[in-house]
Amino acid sequence: MRNQWIYTLVVLGLFIYCGVMIAPYVRSTLERDASVTAWSRTAVAPISGRIVDALPTPGDVVGPLGHITTIENHLLLGEQQSVEELHRRIAAAMTRVSDNNERLQELSELEAERVQTRDSFAKIFHRTLEAEIENLQSELVVVTERVGVLERIAGRQRSLEERGVGAEAILDEALLRLAEARARKAQLEASLNIARLRDQSAEADVFVTAAGDTPDWLHYGEFELKLEERSIRHDLRRAEADLSEALEGLQLAQATLEQLSKSAVNAPPGAIVFSVTATPGATVQAGATIIEWVDCSVLLVDVPVADAEASLIKTGDEAEVILEGESTIRKAMVELVRGSSATLGRADLAAIAKGRTEGVAQAILSLDAGVGDFDRCPVGRAAYVRFPGVGLLNVLKARLRL
Repeated sequence: MRNQWIYTLVVLGLFIYCGVMIAPYVRSTLERDASVTAWSRTAVAPISGRIVDALPTPGDVVGPLGHITTIENHLLLGEQQSVEELHRRIAAAMTRVSDNNERLQELSELEAERVQTRDSFAKIFHRTLEAEIENLQSELVVVTERVGVLERIAGRQRSLEERGVGAEAILDEALLRLAEARARKAQLEASLNIARLRDQSAEADVFVTAAGDTPDWLHYGEFELKLEERSIRHDLRRAEADLSEALEGLQLAQATLEQLSKSAVNAPPGAIVFSVTATPGATVQAGATIIEWVDCSVLLVDVPVADAEASLIKTGDEAEVILEGESTIRKAMVELVRGSSATLGRADLAAIAKGRTEGVAQAILSLDAGVGDFDRCPVGRAAYVRFPGVGLLNVLKARLRL
């Protein structure tokens, strides 16, 4: 009799344990604790500022342009000062560029005057050479005639001296005068050749003095003008670089000021506004949530399941869904399964199942239906879900590790 009582207690305890183990499964089977949901998305403020347009209301559909509202910020003192400073830099750089260009123009005029003065000296140099050549030619003619006369005199004195009627001293004197005349003639011929060569060089803009040097007037002031031009061009390049840098900075600063001064809050066209967390005229910070929207064309079902049942559900498994207030069985497919310590919540889903409590696992299904199959977006509606491949016996075996 005692053994019979012990056996009865063991069987009763086993039934109680099994009941406790499968209670979550039974509750999820009997109750419609699942919920139709969708991925939660938010439209946030791209800039800090004040909301100046009206906001949509929950349930509104985002228009074809995707515009939600506009945010304006007129307190961007730092950005405005940056733009003003860049305007001043541009003005200063443009002044420097203009001044350097004017200095180059003045330098060009000075160079033109220098070249004109050089050309005037070159003409004088050329005329002087021509006069020198004429003088040398004239003197050479005279000297040549003199050499001829002296040669005849020396010839007569030599004849007289050979006949014994002439004095030797007179002949020597005649020969000496002839040698001097010939030397002068050779000197004049050399000078004439050099003068002609200098004249030919001057025709090619190569000027050489009688001493073989370059005239001072040829490059007078040229070196100083070149140094000044190099310095001015260096300043001009720096000014142009500063101007280019300031213009680029101004373009960026103006674009930044424009972006931070006014910006639109957008959402995908056709999306449904699920909730609104801001109010018109309110001041918001960049990144603050303005609205939460959902895409009802992709409907999901959040299903709370027991951990033992979760281990039996695989991605890609089929499921049957009945929405609250309906009797139609809709098909669904398992997208992912999460254990009780890693379930998705409101940060990820627009709505969560009413059976979502601590210690309950989760299955996310993709519902084989769209917003066109309902009068309105069904996100948030309760639903009953059955997994045909997972029965009470399967759950009991999983719990008992059989």
